[in-house]
Amino acid sequence: MQLFKSLQEKPWLPITLAQQTSLAYYASDKESAASTALRFFLAVITVIFLLFTITFLQRTQSFDFQALSGEPWLPFTNAYMLWQNSAYLLLASISIILAKKFAKQQSLYAIIISLTATASFTLLFINGQVQVWQQLNQSGFYIYTNPANSYYFLLTGVHALHIIGGVLVFMRCIWLFSFNLSYQQLASRLKLCAIYWHYLFFIWLFLFFLLTSDANTFKNIALICGF
Repeated sequence: MQLFKSLQEKPWLPITLAQQTSLAYYASDKESAASTALRFFLAVITVIFLLFTITFLQRTQSFDFQALSGEPWLPFTNAYMLWQNSAYLLLASISIILAKKFAKQQSLYAIIISLTATASFTLLFINGQVQVWQQLNQSGFYIYTNPANSYYFLLTGVHALHIIGGVLVFMRCIWLFSFNLSYQQLASRLKLCAIYWHYLFFIWLFLFFLLTSDANTFKNIALICGF
């Protein structure tokens, strides 16, 4: 049926008001569907990290668990690199908001700068996480030597995979925009990307607090949660 409708179209004729209204409703429905799909996906991610958190907190009460901060020689007692990575992800979230704003204003030059900043800060965040992993290995905190180490690599690795997935979707938005130059569609897509970036930023802040807590903090959290 869709094929016959496409064959019956007459693009050389002017678009009527009814057709314009129909196209507007179609675009609105498509945006609503994409927004619903994103919210469902974020709910799934939330459940995944919630389950990881529950198992992590249970594991902190085992005899062989040693927190990664609290003593001067532990790697995250001074979490400077993690704070730096947090700043990168925050700046990426801010720049993608600006890109959405400039898309509504149809300012191409400002869009290019904002999107470049978003991609750069996101890649800096990923690179910073890799450097932290390398630093842990060089200091002898291997993935298999301590449950805290294992969970750090696991949780930050899963988070990084979601960031990479967001980058791929982000690049697809730019690719589609380069073909049709529709500022309205770009703004709509960047709005969803911005929601995703903000969500991942807050997930990272939660992981930051969780993974850099000391043994006493884990004990108190476990008592509150009934572990």
